[in-house]
Amino acid sequence: MTEYTMTYQQESEGRPLRRTGVLDRAFAILDCFTSDEPTLTLTQLTRRTGLAASTTSRLLKSLCEHGALIRERSGAYSIGPRLMEIAQFARPMLSIREAASPILDDLNRTTDQHIQLGTLDGAEMVILDRREGKHPIPVYYHIGDRLPLAPTAAGRTLLAYAGPGIIGQIVNTGTFTWPTWQIPRPSSDELMASLALIRQRRVAVLQTPGASVHSVAAPIFGRTNAVIAAVSIVLSAGSTSLERYVPLIKAGATAISRRVTGPKTSRILPPWDQA
Repeated sequence: MTEYTMTYQQESEGRPLRRTGVLDRAFAILDCFTSDEPTLTLTQLTRRTGLAASTTSRLLKSLCEHGALIRERSGAYSIGPRLMEIAQFARPMLSIREAASPILDDLNRTTDQHIQLGTLDGAEMVILDRREGKHPIPVYYHIGDRLPLAPTAAGRTLLAYAGPGIIGQIVNTGTFTWPTWQIPRPSSDELMASLALIRQRRVAVLQTPGASVHSVAAPIFGRTNAVIAAVSIVLSAGSTSLERYVPLIKAGATAISRRVTGPKTSRILPPWDQA
């Protein structure tokens, strides 16, 4: 787990959340799997969903029959290949990742630092892709993991260009997620000022006192000129000045934006002879 990874509770005040409908219950099971715990037992799934053991068992059998889950030899369950097949049609997120891939490689080779690609999903950032740097840093999240927006440059960039409803929900209420060991915690006014500066400069430079990593990020624009993702460079705190990376991250974000908004390349499939 990274210092920014949140722990998601599926219970409120000790009472299991109410699940209604087959789909709600099926997704309650699927939501239990994480990059840290990709394999879970029936007992674990029953406890985490709050469903009856018989209901959980019945749904697990159905999910396995459809390929959404697979049952290991040990009897535990993990995500099945059918979900991966369906995920291939998750546009535009996969389109962004595909367009960004060579740029992420270039940034990684040029800087030797950790590179991150994320997109906004509700009030959180989802990691679409990442590249490991040559220098070890305390960042252990995986593709598909969720991070809060305020503490990271990429997340804050996405927040800066989010709708007023999201900004109001996160900033104006003052309840935004912030690491407890990073002091001082910014006020809502300070966070709002930083969002305005990000929109003005089209780059976020985050050097939080007490943080073990610093980061710089820039927005990626889609066909409608709306921000669809953010790309960032993450490095150890105090290792070097972040300002030297500003031209690189802005150039990388611009290159990704051009690839996203440019003409789509047609896929040429090989001819298959009929038997």
